[in-house]
Amino acid sequence: MHCLAPSPYSDLQKNNATVGQKQKLSVAVLLSGREKFSAYYGGALARWTYEVYSRITHEIDVTVFGFPTGSQDLYPLSHQSSEAWRACEIVSRVPVARRYEDQLWLRALMPRLRKFDLLHIHNRPQWAGFLRRMGYAGAILLHLQNDHLGHWTSQMLDDLALRVDRVVTCSGFLRDCFAPKSSALAAKTEVVFNGVNRELFFPREEICERKTIFFVGRFDAEKGVLQLIQAYARVLQAYPDASLVIGGTTGFGTHQETDYVRQVRDLANSVIQNCKGKVQFTGYIHHDRDLPSWFQRATIFACPSLFQEPFGLVNAEAMACATPVVGAKRGGIPEILGSAGRLIDPENIEDFASALSQLLANPRECEQLGDAAYERCRQMFDWRLIATRWAALLKQMVRLASQLARLGT
Repeated sequence: MHCLAPSPYSDLQKNNATVGQKQKLSVAVLLSGREKFSAYYGGALARWTYEVYSRITHEIDVTVFGFPTGSQDLYPLSHQSSEAWRACEIVSRVPVARRYEDQLWLRALMPRLRKFDLLHIHNRPQWAGFLRRMGYAGAILLHLQNDHLGHWTSQMLDDLALRVDRVVTCSGFLRDCFAPKSSALAAKTEVVFNGVNRELFFPREEICERKTIFFVGRFDAEKGVLQLIQAYARVLQAYPDASLVIGGTTGFGTHQETDYVRQVRDLANSVIQNCKGKVQFTGYIHHDRDLPSWFQRATIFACPSLFQEPFGLVNAEAMACATPVVGAKRGGIPEILGSAGRLIDPENIEDFASALSQLLANPRECEQLGDAAYERCRQMFDWRLIATRWAALLKQMVRLASQLARLGT
């Protein structure tokens, strides 16, 4: 029987238990860009927000601010927007005015944001400066899932350190993209991994297929789908009964037939016709309802990202299902997989194909790798553990900010 490991953050949580006993801490979460707060139309930031805050509503009073989302599509957490989104849409289409879109949006929200104890900003470091200049005096947490600071100068990073109370990154890799350039910001930065809902993603040995390679992700060149199909064509030379399942679309709940999509389909059709391959395109996969079973059926999950992917949540979801991962040796992926996955250079097609073939050839090794991945996920990437740590972190931040305010710092 699988049980949750004790949280390594329990002491920190106890130390902060007195914070907010009389009144819950109020937090405003600012989604970046035009992301909708929806399981279908939203992305990773919306999902992170829901998965974590929905588990701590008994101690944190949270409101999510973002672009309008239909009530039938909304995650079940408090969500607010502003009519200013219409003006933002217009401004975004005018090149000379586009730079003011963020300020227009934040200024419209500011009368409401002032009332919150803490602002949680997703992926928009420049917003911290805007909000401080508009008079926000509470605690600010900047939460990064992508590299938005790697190109900033040391002086810019030092200035940011004056405006934020904490920076959180989803991996050590992402932290190291900027922290070496600013000791001031590094001192305020910590890593909090992303997580998995293990009530949805779990092993089901009875439906696992013997030779199915699975990919799910955005249809974009940086995700390495072309390289995966090329590697699959080589796998077929030794395992002609192997199949490849490709899930995903070009956007969240939307799809466009781009040039890249056509390249992928043309290559897949060539492999089907010339190599007798079996390639299935699933289209968009509903995350909660349908995605778990795709991971559970797969023999191997492939994540051949060509860019420096900071985390790669799909890797952790595959691990939760005890599905072995063959992932790119890039970005934060090695940090997530540890020794519980196979790392490859996705542009070295021969080595990529070899890693896939070796696992298909050794069911016992495949099973052992899947078990190790499951255990690593259980100990490190469960949303319940992440939420416990997050609540303690927020309380600690507000307590420290209050102490500094009393000291007049």
